[in-house]
Amino acid sequence: MKDASARASVEPTVSVAHLAAAITAAASMDIRQKERVCDRIYAAQPNLLGSLLAQRSLGVSIPTIDVLLNIIIVLYLAIEASGQVLAIVTEADQERELRRFTATVRFTEGLGSDALAQSIEQTIAYRREKFLFAYVVDILQRTGLTDLRDETSKYPILAAINLVNCIAAARRTMQ
Repeated sequence: MKDASARASVEPTVSVAHLAAAITAAASMDIRQKERVCDRIYAAQPNLLGSLLAQRSLGVSIPTIDVLLNIIIVLYLAIEASGQVLAIVTEADQERELRRFTATVRFTEGLGSDALAQSIEQTIAYRREKFLFAYVVDILQRTGLTDLRDETSKYPILAAINLVNCIAAARRTMQ
């Protein structure tokens, strides 16, 4: 039987209710309200926001960056709703999580669907923040960003998944 500390390490820290509240709140916001949330994100997590804004220099379109900005707004609001404060995610943290994710993707190349699903379930983001992970993957799929047309189309996927990976790995305190 697992002890309480082992269970706590894999239970989502952002509940489905927190996520639902964040999705609803973001959907009802006008552009000015979203700008204010982005200002709060910049103050709390400048590197996470910067990683999305840097997508333009990689050739990613403005509408795609808008999708990514909406994702980070929802994730940030969900974390706020949960009463947590994340330690600032550094560029080194982002690079470490991106390396882990790309290693996982490379490992899964050629695996069958069952093995691929098991590999995804073993990632930190999926175990610790499965609702945030599922939300991001759903948005990427619904907006067509998972339709890989060229090398540039991979960047938004990596950036969005890395947001969740960084959130899942970040130290946190309660407000």
